[in-house]
Amino acid sequence: MFFLQKLISISLLSPVPFIVILFLIGISNIRDRKYRSGFLLFLISGTIYLFSCEFFADPIILNLEKKYPVISEENIEKGEVYILLGGGILTDTVGGNVPAKNVYPRILETAKLYNKSPKKIFISGGSPLQNKQSESSVYKKELLSLGVPEEDILIEEKSNTTKENSTYIKWIMNEKNIKSGIVITSAVHMPRSMEVFKDSELIFYPAPCDFTAHIEKQNFFAYVPQFKVLKDLYYAFWEYIGLVYYKIRY
Repeated sequence: MFFLQKLISISLLSPVPFIVILFLIGISNIRDRKYRSGFLLFLISGTIYLFSCEFFADPIILNLEKKYPVISEENIEKGEVYILLGGGILTDTVGGNVPAKNVYPRILETAKLYNKSPKKIFISGGSPLQNKQSESSVYKKELLSLGVPEEDILIEEKSNTTKENSTYIKWIMNEKNIKSGIVITSAVHMPRSMEVFKDSELIFYPAPCDFTAHIEKQNFFAYVPQFKVLKDLYYAFWEYIGLVYYKIRY
């Protein structure tokens, strides 16, 4: 019964209705001998189906997420500071300015690592969309609520891109004579982050979090379209494009 309820809820609150409608319109067009538009609708519906299913999306996402494993105890001790990278905020909500949903795992991971091995936290994130409040100041408020002392938090509010994150953080580290840091960001974002944090003098240890792709054999629901999978795949494609762009430009 539970399986049936879950299947119905996922099917109705998912891309399934749109895929079915497009497919049926495509069949109708083929019957009316509108072959070009009919096959185009088949292509669109098929693409939406693939992009919203875990069996198709997971390998693409996993290719990014598996590059850097969960940070080891040894590397936690080696890093002198924690570096929390920004990923957006939501402004003017009922709860005020809050971190974007994909940033909460980064904040929680930072707090978890801090509790395990306390050290200074550098938060990097400005106001990419010209918001009145910087990303780093919003994240700082969350870390304070999780028990991190204010004196152990330093915010960097000038950067608007991952490349600028690395530029300003490296400058701060050099100013404070810090030689190593632990970079905290989403697993899918980590390859691009480490690409720009590479340095001949400074050492950076990746601490990925917010893993989304499955490595185990998938079940039936991996073949059921979901909006969440579409969103996760969007982030993965964004990272692939960013990696190519950074390799070309830098």
